[in-house]
Amino acid sequence: MRVLHSMRRPDAETKYATHMAAVAGDDVEVAFFTWPRAILGRYDLFHLHWPEALVGHGRGVRLLASTLLSRLLRLRLRLARVPVVYTLHNREPHEAMSPRQLRDRRAFERLAAIEIHLVPEPDRVTAAEAVAIPHGSYVEPHGAHPRSERVPGRALFFGLIRPYKGIEELLDAFAAVDEDGATLRLVGKPMDPALADAIAQQDDARISHRFGFIPDRELVAEVTAAQLVVLPYRRLHSSGAALVALSLGRPVLIPDSVTGRALRDEVGSDWVQLFEGPLTAAALAGALAATRTPPADAPDLSARTWRAVREAHARVYRRALDRRSGRGAVFAWLTGQDDNLGDSALRRGYADALRARGDLVAYVADASYAYVSGLGLGRADRVSTNLGAWLGEALAAARRGPATLAINAGEFTFSGRYTLQMLRILPALWRFRRRGGAVVWLGAAVPGPRRGRTWLFHRLFRCADLVRWRDARTSEVFAPAPAMPDWALALEPSGPSAARGALGVSLRFDRPYPSQAWLSAVRELAARLDLEVVAVAQVARDTEYALRLAADLGGRAVEFGEVTHAEQEAVLRGEYAAMRLILSDRLHALLIALSEGAVPLGLAEAATDKLARHFDALGMPWATASASERITRLAALDDASLSQLADDAARRLGDARGELDAVRTLLAGDQWLPEAARAKTRA
Repeated sequence: MRVLHSMRRPDAETKYATHMAAVAGDDVEVAFFTWPRAILGRYDLFHLHWPEALVGHGRGVRLLASTLLSRLLRLRLRLARVPVVYTLHNREPHEAMSPRQLRDRRAFERLAAIEIHLVPEPDRVTAAEAVAIPHGSYVEPHGAHPRSERVPGRALFFGLIRPYKGIEELLDAFAAVDEDGATLRLVGKPMDPALADAIAQQDDARISHRFGFIPDRELVAEVTAAQLVVLPYRRLHSSGAALVALSLGRPVLIPDSVTGRALRDEVGSDWVQLFEGPLTAAALAGALAATRTPPADAPDLSARTWRAVREAHARVYRRALDRRSGRGAVFAWLTGQDDNLGDSALRRGYADALRARGDLVAYVADASYAYVSGLGLGRADRVSTNLGAWLGEALAAARRGPATLAINAGEFTFSGRYTLQMLRILPALWRFRRRGGAVVWLGAAVPGPRRGRTWLFHRLFRCADLVRWRDARTSEVFAPAPAMPDWALALEPSGPSAARGALGVSLRFDRPYPSQAWLSAVRELAARLDLEVVAVAQVARDTEYALRLAADLGGRAVEFGEVTHAEQEAVLRGEYAAMRLILSDRLHALLIALSEGAVPLGLAEAATDKLARHFDALGMPWATASASERITRLAALDDASLSQLADDAARRLGDARGELDAVRTLLAGDQWLPEAARAKTRA
């Protein structure tokens, strides 16, 4: 596939375009921007960077010509159905733009099929799917250049010298720093004459500057001579300069923001110092003091290797091209219990995997907004609450072109309501497949057969082209198919864990309250391990039990109040990340806590064999026990045995994520498709 980037070919020096040039490989050919190539050339995909550079600029004839070229390019991309991938380098333009320029910039953004985020983002700029690909490091391109001796006390700013970067505040802050040996050096090309004059006219002998473009070899020498790199930006989105400094083993001082905190969490607080608001003398002096002794270990930038960045971009490009081929209709059955965030969480993992085949039309029945929030649906996805309308739209999509229908994941029963739904869905599934649609059923489970109704589910199974059960029992009871882990384990954790000082408890409201013997065993366990007891409600109806447990165990409760599933899950993930272990009879309390690093133990008195089925399949038989052994197991737990369980849990979680990645890869391909659906995809 030939990818055209919206930026110019890199010169001999390392820039972001150099990273994109390195994306080229056996399956990706990279080309860089010229207007003739963009409007008349041959390419399969357009990679958009800094769209403000493509809108009309200048005055008079130049403005007219550049505006015409800009609109011709957008017309070509739309008419030729060229997929557009957009890397979000900054949420807003750094320089002032006219209303017309802003409209044209936004028009380019709206073409995006996939939006790449270099840093953690609270939301998207466009309606496109968002994919996280971190900015690559500079360890490899700068590794061959000689380094300078570190100059104690030297603070360095480098990069384009622009007003928005807070250089005036840096000068004022440094002027008030009273530290022996402190110096400030500013290196880079001025983009504002007034700012350059302000720097040049400084009468402080401790301040030096070097104006102009700095080649790589000399930049490495400047950066490695510094004790601290200071980037006093007024707003920080992503920063290549920060990564240059870290790649060369120099700490940075950057604004406190979502981006700044994420970078600090990634490489450590020894390497990333943060300041709030405009830079002050106290913040600058504090950072110089904190970095007086270099950190012992190099910053961990292993997630930002050029190989990792290349592979991630190639995956995004393939996905964007797949969507152009028409694989853009996925009808996902995503119903669940309205107050159970475990139900919405596992289906969010399912939905995320299904997007490899296109945007979703999610059937949620009469679910509340609170439940739907937990599914993580994007702006390109749609919600359907009417089963007949949803099935009708799926049939129409299968007639037009490639389409996929996904049967619900999670545990289902042979209840009367579910059976009636099956009777409505089965005929539609037969017609859907005859029209060339593909049917998947991934991650479902049944507790056991039910006489007189199992036949219906066997017919449902025969309608599916790709099937994976959630445990081996379902394959034995229902129909043979491989097993896979629960989709909840595919979800990313909330972030680095806090100190693990808690013991979690989460019990079902609809089962007997635990005995005094069990409560005593939990209290003794918490005291033995010096842990705070935290009783959590993962289902709204569990709140009363959580409050009662907290009182009986001498801990605190986390209620499920008037909040959405997304909000409650964020709260609980924060709690789970601080837990050393969790005791529960709810499968998804244990699984989500496992994904946050807690040891899951289904040693609640009212736990059923459902937990054993799933944890045995994960290779964690120690997570459950027979009813007669549960209190004994609690009494035997100590610090050493719990540490061993934590190590095994981490390994099993890694294995489960690997299996889920394999299912996602399989789902994204077409080798399992029936011939009719494969023919439509080729067409």
